[in-house]
Amino acid sequence: MTIIDHLEQYLGKIEQGWKDSKSDEGIQIVAIKNSPYESVSTLSSLGMSNKELDLSETKRVRQELIFSTYSMDVSENIVSFLLSLCEAIINRKKAVLRGEVIPLSSQLEKRIGFSAVYCAIPVLFDDTFAIYAKTCPSTVMVWIIPIHQNEVDYIKNNGWEAFESLLDETDPDLCSLKRSSIA
Repeated sequence: MTIIDHLEQYLGKIEQGWKDSKSDEGIQIVAIKNSPYESVSTLSSLGMSNKELDLSETKRVRQELIFSTYSMDVSENIVSFLLSLCEAIINRKKAVLRGEVIPLSSQLEKRIGFSAVYCAIPVLFDDTFAIYAKTCPSTVMVWIIPIHQNEVDYIKNNGWEAFESLLDETDPDLCSLKRSSIA
C-alpha cells in the first residue's frame, strides 16, 4: 500500500491535485471531495513525507498535512498557503507537534482570515488514518486547523490540552473559514 492508497482508503478518491513548479521539494496538494462530510473537501500534502523530520534529538518521523474546508472555499490561496506551510516545515527540519501553533505571515493572514494554524490529530477521520506505517520512520498525518489570534493567546495562557477541551465543549465548525473564535 502506498501513501496514495492510504489517503484514498480513508478519505476517498483523489479528484484534483496541484504542485509548485518552482519548488525543489516535489510537494503536491491533493483534494478529496465530500470527505469527511458532504460539501467538505479534504486537502492533503503529498510528498512531504519523502523527508525525515526531527521529532526529538533521538527520534525522527515523516509527516503529511491534512486540511478540511468547505468545497466552495478551496482556492488557489488555500493551495498556495498549504504548499508554503509544507516547505516551511521541511526547511526547518523539525516535525510539528500536537498542540503546536504556527503563526502565519500578515500576507497569509489577510488571504485566509486567520492568524495561525493549530496542529492536531485528524479526529475527523478513523483513528487508524493518523499513521501510515509503511514508511520508515512512520508517516504521521497532521490536521491543520486555522485559528484566530485570541485562540492563539488562549493556547499560550492555558495550554493546548485546555484548547482541545474547549473545542470539545463548543464543537465549532472547524471546516469553516468563516467561523468565529471560540476563545
